[in-house]
Amino acid sequence: MQILHIIGNGFDLNLDLKTSYKSFYNYYKSITSENENVIKLKNNISKNLKNWADLELELGKYTEQLDSIEEFDDITLDIGKNLANYLSLEEEKINKGEINLNKFFEDLSFPERMFLPADKEKLLAFKKKWVRHQWNVNIFTFNYTTVIEKLLGDNQKNVLLGTHSNNVGIKLTEVRHIHGFLDNDMVIGVNDMSQIKNISFHENQDILESIVKTECNRANRNNIDRLFTNRINAAHLICVFGSSLGDTDRKWWELIGEKLKTDTRLIIFTKGDEILPRTRHLSARKERAIKELFLKKTNLSEEEKELAKEKIYVGLNTTIFDGIVNYN
Repeated sequence: MQILHIIGNGFDLNLDLKTSYKSFYNYYKSITSENENVIKLKNNISKNLKNWADLELELGKYTEQLDSIEEFDDITLDIGKNLANYLSLEEEKINKGEINLNKFFEDLSFPERMFLPADKEKLLAFKKKWVRHQWNVNIFTFNYTTVIEKLLGDNQKNVLLGTHSNNVGIKLTEVRHIHGFLDNDMVIGVNDMSQIKNISFHENQDILESIVKTECNRANRNNIDRLFTNRINAAHLICVFGSSLGDTDRKWWELIGEKLKTDTRLIIFTKGDEILPRTRHLSARKERAIKELFLKKTNLSEEEKELAKEKIYVGLNTTIFDGIVNYN
């Protein structure tokens, strides 16, 4: 069985790291600059902080205020450098904590344990198809930080996470970074040209390779898009954690949507307003909304979406990946 975990920034936030763009902007505004283009960018961020909650999407819109590749380079290189510096400081906090690897391994191996009985039974029945087979777990993260690697320590490939029925092994095969690292192949950008508001930039390959994610990775020649595509296509169970399912990664939601035409299950873990036990039925509303949000990002027909809904499970406010790091 192939289990694929897709990790977003919510993973780092869940470990009490202040890695949101809002937290970064507070840091970024404190860094002085003499470059007029950077000063203009920071003023725009300060005046429209709510809009800049999604840095990548807003950066694509902001290109409308730029006239040249020189201006584009000034702002993208500056914001990338400072974002890397800020996240590096946050990442170091992991070194001060006590890591509970057993909890991490268990959550990677048995995400269905987070669900109420009805959904848990369905997921267990699905996984029983591979009861006599080794389970391989793969992690692909959208994050630039190496928090997951810090949790794992020296062993990061072919790690034995545990066993399932009849003591058959569960193995973590690899950890991959879709958007690169803080110091290598860092990709900050949009999904496609339609998200670049400056139309004149659409024909500029130098700019496309700097802001369109697929073009960035192609220029980096790291094959990460191909590897991620292969893992999605091979997966039987896909778990998404800590992602807003944003439009700047729409390519991947479309691919997962296509995968749901096959015998595949998708789990989306999300946070939301607290729902009291006595009104637990209200969680069904939120779960339907998350399913609808995801399916809107796909190219599935209405009929295909209805069929896919039965293969999607939403984990709302679960304890998955909680308690992995203790800072006391």
